Amino acid sequence: MAKAQAPDIFSGNAMDIAQKLYESEGGSHFLVLYHDLVTYREMYSHYIKATLDNNEIVLVLPFYETIDSVRQILSEDSACIDVREKEKEQSLLIIDGLKGYFGLPNGLMSFTKQLAEYAKTSGKNCVSIIGDMGPFFYNRKKDNLIGWELELPFRYHPSMKGFCVYHEKDFGKRLPENDKELLIGHHEQVLDLAA
Repeated sequence: MAKAQAPDIFSGNAMDIAQKLYESEGGSHFLVLYHDLVTYREMYSHYIKATLDNNEIVLVLPFYETIDSVRQILSEDSACIDVREKEKEQSLLIIDGLKGYFGLPNGLMSFTKQLAEYAKTSGKNCVSIIGDMGPFFYNRKKDNLIGWELELPFRYHPSMKGFCVYHEKDFGKRLPENDKELLIGHHEQVLDLAA
């Protein structure tokens, strides 16, 4: 199999990136870089609102913010999502990134497969996974990060979208150049969320 050519990097504001994610096809596997939490929050709140309105399921794995702060961001301002209701109907799942990557009984991959099956049986259009990759840096498991990412497919099953989210300080300053190139080459699209 030929090595995938490194994708171009698309830079944009929160609305541009949210729209790019929303318009992506099922099966998409993107790398998203963000520079500050405020802009990242604006982007994911727009994206999650649009996907929930489109009868999709969203799994969020935050790291640099708490589950409660994600709930608060989604419940106010432009999103105005009834977070508790969406969680109750299992359209929105928010799991702490440390637990998601390192603490689920059968692992995150098994969990996401079950989630995709649930989406299929419940008539949902797609499952989006927004995973902040910060836990790999916190746990000093950068080597595990590369292994984890390379185990993920270049393209997911059409019923799923995966967005690997990196804070620029982790990606830009804590990874060697060859690791950055590997990660960029293993994603269909790289989106740079401008502050």
